[in-house]
Amino acid sequence: MTDEQNDSRGETRQSFFAKQQLIDSARTAFQLLAAVMRNVTLYPGDHPILLSAADKLRARIEELLVNRKEVAFYIVGGELFFETISVLADENLLLLMEQFSSREIGGIIFLPGLTSQDLIRFSILANKEQAFFAAQAGIKEVLAQEGIAHIELHKVLLADKKVGDAIKAGKKKAVDIFKDAIDTVKELVQASQLEKAVNVKKVNTLVQTMVDNVLDNRDALMGLTSIKMYDEYTYAHSVNTSILSVSLGTFLSFDKPQIAALGVAALMHDIGKVTVPHEIINKPGKLTDEEWQQVKRHPVEGALILADAPGVSKLAMVAAFEHHQHSSEQGYPKAEGELHRHPFSQIVSLADAYEALTAARVYYNVQMPPDQAIRILIKKRHTAFNAVLVKAFVNMIGIFPVGTLLKLDTGEVALVRHQTRDLMRPRVLILTKFDGSEKQDGQEVSLVETVAGKFKRSVAGIIDPNIAKVNMKLYID
Repeated sequence: MTDEQNDSRGETRQSFFAKQQLIDSARTAFQLLAAVMRNVTLYPGDHPILLSAADKLRARIEELLVNRKEVAFYIVGGELFFETISVLADENLLLLMEQFSSREIGGIIFLPGLTSQDLIRFSILANKEQAFFAAQAGIKEVLAQEGIAHIELHKVLLADKKVGDAIKAGKKKAVDIFKDAIDTVKELVQASQLEKAVNVKKVNTLVQTMVDNVLDNRDALMGLTSIKMYDEYTYAHSVNTSILSVSLGTFLSFDKPQIAALGVAALMHDIGKVTVPHEIINKPGKLTDEEWQQVKRHPVEGALILADAPGVSKLAMVAAFEHHQHSSEQGYPKAEGELHRHPFSQIVSLADAYEALTAARVYYNVQMPPDQAIRILIKKRHTAFNAVLVKAFVNMIGIFPVGTLLKLDTGEVALVRHQTRDLMRPRVLILTKFDGSEKQDGQEVSLVETVAGKFKRSVAGIIDPNIAKVNMKLYID
């Protein structure tokens, strides 16, 4: 294994774990705040238990303040955020979030110079009845009167028209990128079949646009991967694999050039299939042993095609060759000695497998629900896939990925629009008319929302849009 491979793998693990550690630290800080809020109702201000809880909270905030000017928490749509990162909230935190929201607190910011006494005094005030603050013109004004200068509050954030318009504009842009990507893959395939030069500049430009879109709004493109294009599966599969790979690269905080290189490699990973007869690629039934051997040649053929393509990154060639290699018996082409795949190959392999599992053609006779596909990836995380990458992929995509149609325990039908930190509780759009009109005037809710400490809605099951005759293109475009 080269030093470059070791460095890349180390960076992947470090980036992912660093982000998880930050989220855990932020969650702990909010849990400590909940403890202080609870203890001020039980003990006098100078009680050792209360002072200890406040000291622990102050110490954790000071840790988070390293390299930061402030430590900011926000409550948006029933979800808890540290800065812009969603934080999974347990039952105790949900109760505290409800308490804050009832007092019109949508955000709490801790500043340098914060003392344990500031935290205790704030907690005493925040536990007062809502009527108290109404009489005093609001909790922010009460804080100012009490001289608590190192804690700032924001009012509850409400989604406005500009935010909605920006999201819609982003989704239109995502559709255009998706269509351009399909056309680009078609050109790649046709050029390879005719032994013409690959238009590398067009590929790089497309992937750069894709990366910019994912960095701006990952869910916009991710949602499009849930629409299975039966008539153009071969092309859509490569595009979806690229989108998923780019999304995972952003989730792992790769540098932008690395993400772009990963996207190009993923887009070209199956180029070797141009050497496999069309009737084999699209055969609806089980392949014969001879046909399967032809399919298993495509990683080698792909690497050879890309090796001769001027301007194509060698990483694309490596990913094409390695994306089906793993330590289980099903891996191919077989490698002698210990297997050391490039991190890009491992990411493309994971994205490729998930996309193939949830597709309705080629590898499986029926379309597999996303949650079942996720469980298969988890089961194979120590054999076919890198365990660290599987964990990151699942955290990114959720148990119910964007575009999944759900039945809720309320009897409602909902479409997953965004993920939250609770993998079982995404943000959804409630569907009532099934004609696409809900995108403009429908109700979007988070399944982490609670009333009196209990969840308002939960997932009861997954609905197959084909059986339910729901046209998903009306909603994800």
